[in-house]
This record gives sequence, C-alpha cells and structure tokens, in this order.
Amino acid sequence: MLKIHDDVFDKEWIDYLSNQLITQPWYCDNVANKISWPNGTKGSHLLLGNLYYKVKKTEIIQNTRYKNFTEDLIKSFSGIAERVKSTMKLLEISSNLQFKGMDGTLHKDGTKNQRVFILMLCNEYLTKDIGGKFYHKPTNTYVKFHHGRLVEQNGLDLHKGLSFNKPHVARMSIKFVGENV
Repeated sequence: MLKIHDDVFDKEWIDYLSNQLITQPWYCDNVANKISWPNGTKGSHLLLGNLYYKVKKTEIIQNTRYKNFTEDLIKSFSGIAERVKSTMKLLEISSNLQFKGMDGTLHKDGTKNQRVFILMLCNEYLTKDIGGKFYHKPTNTYVKFHHGRLVEQNGLDLHKGLSFNKPHVARMSIKFVGENV
C-alpha cells in the first residue's frame, strides 16, 4: 500500500519542524538492516539519525535530549491520524538526514500490523527537481520529493530514500510508526 498526502500540516509547522531538525545534533548511530542481536548495532550501514520516541513491549523510550521537540512530534502524529481518519497507537518516531551521495538502501520500518508515515523535509527552498525521491519497491514507484509531503505505507513495505543531487542541501525525514487500535 502506498498513499501520498500533501498539505497535511501548515507551512509554518513544516518549517518549524525543519528548523528544529537542522539545528539539533545528529548522531551516526542509526543502523540500517540490523543483523545483530539484542542491540542491533551491526547492519549494512550507518545513517545520520535520531530516535525520539519508541514503545518497546512494556516501556516507552523517550529521548530526553529532545524532550520539547519530541512532544511536538507526538502532536504531529495526532494530526496524521486525524488526516488519515484512523485511530492509531503511536509506536515510534525517528528521523534521518542525508546529503548528496548518501542514498539509503532497501529496508522495512515495521511489521504487517503497522503503518509507517514518512514526512519529507529540507533545509532550503527548492526551485527545481534536485532528486531526493522516495522509492517504494512493492509498487515500483518513485515519489518525487516535496517539502512537507507525507508518504504512507505498510510496515513491511521495502523502500528507500534517495539523496539530493545538489551538494550541501539536507534531505531530512521524520518517520512515524503507528498501529491501528
């Protein structure tokens, strides 16, 4: 399943989220395609990314480094659930940062019972197509980058984010994982 949602959030809110992302510290500890257990520290490659919120069995992990921003992201998830007309339980919020040459690899973000929402963001006004597409393998679809666009898919859908082809432009995304209740 692949759905594209534009104009979910006000431009001011999208710009606020982008500014918060671009001015925070980023860590190269987001492991893609994890193969080790139990901490998942080994995989195909590392990405620049941050984990803000995650429900893990009986506990909720919330990154205290970004407490206020995490609360804003949780509010954003409420807006997403309202837009897609679904009552969902929030399971995870994380972000990724890519620059030219930092294409992602195919991966899954959840399970069959989960829905994933990828919010596309950037740090400057784009006047032309400079790449940054989202690739959804099950439908063999490339979704053009658009600041503030929300991509919805199933948790098991293989996908990847492609970097911009212009140097020094940050392609950021926020991933929201939810489960219908």
